Parts: sequence; structure tokens; C-alpha cells
Amino acid sequence: MQALVFRDTQFDITDRNGQPWVRANQIGLALGYKNPELSIAKLYRSNADEFTEQMTALIDLPTNGGIQQVRIFSLRGAHLLAMFARTEVAKEFRRWVLDVLDGLSTPESAPVGPVPVEPIHLTYNDRPFRIVPEGAALWFVAVDVARALDMRDAHGLTRHLRSEHKAQRQVGHRRLGLIDRAGLELALHHASPARSEPLRLWLEAALEQFVTGEAPAHALPGGLSGEQQGALRALVRARTVALPSGRRKAATLRCWSALRSEFGCGYREIDPARFDEALGLVAGCVLEGELLEREAPKGVGRLDIDYPIEDWKARNPHQFRHDNPNTPELSVTTGDLLMSEYSPGEALLGQLAEAGYRVDGPLYELRALRSLARRLDMTMRFMAGHVRQALDNFEHDHRRVERFAGAKTPL
Repeated sequence: MQALVFRDTQFDITDRNGQPWVRANQIGLALGYKNPELSIAKLYRSNADEFTEQMTALIDLPTNGGIQQVRIFSLRGAHLLAMFARTEVAKEFRRWVLDVLDGLSTPESAPVGPVPVEPIHLTYNDRPFRIVPEGAALWFVAVDVARALDMRDAHGLTRHLRSEHKAQRQVGHRRLGLIDRAGLELALHHASPARSEPLRLWLEAALEQFVTGEAPAHALPGGLSGEQQGALRALVRARTVALPSGRRKAATLRCWSALRSEFGCGYREIDPARFDEALGLVAGCVLEGELLEREAPKGVGRLDIDYPIEDWKARNPHQFRHDNPNTPELSVTTGDLLMSEYSPGEALLGQLAEAGYRVDGPLYELRALRSLARRLDMTMRFMAGHVRQALDNFEHDHRRVERFAGAKTPL
């Protein structure tokens, strides 16, 4: 079995059923603990209920002090320890363990060849999602699927799959675990619906770009005919073929995703009666990188805005009864100004809003200021009433005849 080395730590491997297990103290060294054996022991004791028999064991091993019981961990157990660790290298160590697990996947039915294949690189939720094509079949990198489903590692994804659904393949410079389309469907079936459904919908749209149209399309019951499916695929290709090569993949996904969002199903399941609608939707998709016709400049005409002072006076004659139009000052009572239901400023902003201008900011400010002024006026009236009552009481007391008993008693 090959040696395992992380940074400066070389692990002493214990082979159990063909799988490498590593010692606790060496995991502690790799994670950067100053007292590795004690730190890992504490970490394990604090989370012992999280570990299964397939993750850790106590066995007799030769040490400097002779044969002693030593706690060892499988690679999955080591990964779980690193999940609980809070050292600077814990994240890097977790990635390293996942890479080792990928490399140790048992070769199965995936096509094996001396020449590494180049995967198709997609992105799902800002994470890489690689697809390995082999003839008409598509294989999916297991660790990418696991991360898309928020699973801890690819082992949990593949351990329940039969051998024909999982494989190992040289992808680029690395040997990676793969699952086929049936294996992917099983993984999605067993995953949390909150995670699997968004991935399923995205993946269905993503895989449409690999439909070549060479094989005759089969109509689903109640769905588009083969000819209609071919026409829809041809339109998608026609929309994207003129784009820069780096934009075509995203544009293709945009078209198929728009169809699924609009009709709530795959394109083959669209009602034939809505075929023209589907064509129109694809034809009208705005694609990034596409040259659009310059939009004609909009003519800006004069709005019919007229709010003269005469109109304001005509609407509120009582309010302006003290005003002299021949003087520069505006003479109105505070009460009339505040209590008036009509505001020319608010009317102007309302007209601008109806014309499509976004003037909600000044409109809300004006309404708030008018409301605040009314409240301040009520407060001042309330205070003035109390002051007036206090003065009346004082004046009444000042004029009242008072009798002071005992004031005239001789000394």
C-alpha cells in the first residue's frame, strides 16, 4: 500500500481490509497540535458519539515502549477529526484526505485508458462541477456531486452504489472517483430534497447542451413531438453559435433554464399547443455576449406641469384671506397652512410619479414633514392652553380677598 504524506508528516499505515488506517498521534502532528497525542485524545473523547466502528479502533501495535494499545482512525475518521479541529491547517488537511479517498476508490466499470481525459468544467453554486464524457455516456466526479449536496465526502455518496454505477478514472493529472447517470439519480433520491431538487433542476438544464440531435428524438406522452424537439434544439444552437466561445456554454444554460422556469418541466414535456410560445421564449432570451441593436433615444417632451399661486389660492380661499398679492411676503395663518388637505408640492410629485419618475424619496419626506409640523402645532396648542389656564388662575388669585386669622393679635 502506498505511503501517505501530508506536509512534513509521513503516516505509518495499518492495513485493515485493504484500507489504510493511521495513528492518532500522527493525525495530531499533521493538524499542527503541539501535544498531538493528548490533543487528539481530547478531541475524540469530546465527540466520541460521532464516530462509528468503521472510523476508529484500538489495536495492539509496536511502539518505542513495546507492544501497546494504540488508537487508529480510518481516513473517514481522520477527516471527521479535522472537522472538529480548529488549527490553521485543518481545512487543508480535510481537502487532502478527500483527495486520498478519491484516489483509493476501487476501479470498477468506468472506461480505463492510458490517456487522461479532459472533463467538461461547469460551475454550480460557485463550486466546480465536472462531467467526464465517454462516448454517449456521461460520468460525474463524485466529490463534486458530494459538495453540491453539502455532504462531508464522496464516500458517503458512493458506498451504497453497485459497482456498475461507480468507477475510477484518470482525469487530468489526478485519479478521481466517478458515478454514472443512474448512480447520480440514486444519490439525488437519497439526499435532502432541499439540496437535491435545485441540483436536479440545474443539472437537467445543463445536460441539454450535450444533446446533439443526431439520434431521433422520442416524443413523451403529452409532450413535444420529435420534430418539435429538434426545432427547439436547433434554435438554441442558432442563438448561441455566433457568441464568443467562452460565452456559449452559459448562454445555452440560460436558454434551457428559461424554458424550465416558464413551463415548469423539461422541454420534451412541454405541451405541444405551447410550442410556438416556447420558440418565442428562446428567441427572445437576452444572452450575455450577444450584440444588441442600439436602443433608439427616447424623446423627452415637456410635461404638462402647471401649479401657479393662483390655483393654490383658488383651492384654499379661506387660507389666503389675509394675503395681499401686491406685497412680496406670503400672509397665511399657521393653522390654515398646516390643516389644508391640498398641497401643491405633493400634487407635483404625484404627477411626476405617474409619468414614470422615481420621486418617492422627496414625496415621503414632504409627507413626513407635514405630519411632523401638525404634531408640533398640536403640542404647542396644548402647552399654550395650560399656560393660559395657569395665568387665569394667577389673575383670579391676585384679585381674591383673603382673610388671615390671628394677624391682628396684640403682641
